[in-house]
Amino acid sequence: MPIKEQFSAYGFILLASICYGSLGVAAKLAYADGVGHSALPVFQMFFGFLFFAILNIKNIGSFFSVSQKKILQLSLAGFLSGLTAYLYYSSLSNLTASTAVILLFQFVWIGVALEAIYERRWLSRYEVAAILLCYAGTYLGVGGVGGELHIRSVIEGFLSGAAFAGYIFISSFVCTDESSEARTFWIIFSAFIATLAFSFGGIFETAVYPTIFWGSLCGVLGVLIPFYIYSAYSPKIGSAATSLVGSTELPAALVISWAFLGEELDGLQVLGAVIVMSGVALIFVAAKAK
Repeated sequence: MPIKEQFSAYGFILLASICYGSLGVAAKLAYADGVGHSALPVFQMFFGFLFFAILNIKNIGSFFSVSQKKILQLSLAGFLSGLTAYLYYSSLSNLTASTAVILLFQFVWIGVALEAIYERRWLSRYEVAAILLCYAGTYLGVGGVGGELHIRSVIEGFLSGAAFAGYIFISSFVCTDESSEARTFWIIFSAFIATLAFSFGGIFETAVYPTIFWGSLCGVLGVLIPFYIYSAYSPKIGSAATSLVGSTELPAALVISWAFLGEELDGLQVLGAVIVMSGVALIFVAAKAK
């Protein structure tokens, strides 16, 4: 890939990561405005799909020419994305935005492990060290030393990271011969169906107008922009590099949480975030050493 095109791909992945990093703050503000945590992921996916369909209205007919086998493969990626949203927003109902995003960030090392399994190889010493750093950083970042946490929400936050890693991994190689628009269409549609199945009851227990507002905003920040970018540019640089550049989501989320929610970042949490980022950097070293 030409250097200019490669840098362009990195830049767009960076933008998508910052958009993702703002979702925790948007969710917290939405909850304070009367939006139910079960309803938010459904409306996010609905409006994200609606906006994408409107922008691609002239091409929708061609999207249905994709084979059923490929639609099923893309639907798996969409299912994992919908599961990520459901679990992440559920964890935010009891965790701070900064803690939830650190748990979500387990997608980095899980993505590396998935790639190693797919390539049928052992993890390198750099990758093992990176995973240990991510674990240590997460332990400190979520208040492992004397912290008081909602255990179920911690588990949900961790599983959201696992689901997100699966989404990035699958979207980096599935149906890459199809247009990015067609891939994104089916991924977003299946993500909407998945969140609707997970949270159907919740859509009737939420404030209507705030849900429409925050759902549409999250649809842009968490679906329209990132889905198109990941679908279009993740295949160009691979899942490992996508996870690496996507790591900017962590500092972005911490800063936005501090600026807009007034969340205090104690020393252990900042140290944990730095250690996680060090693990991400080591993963990059491992990729270069291959």
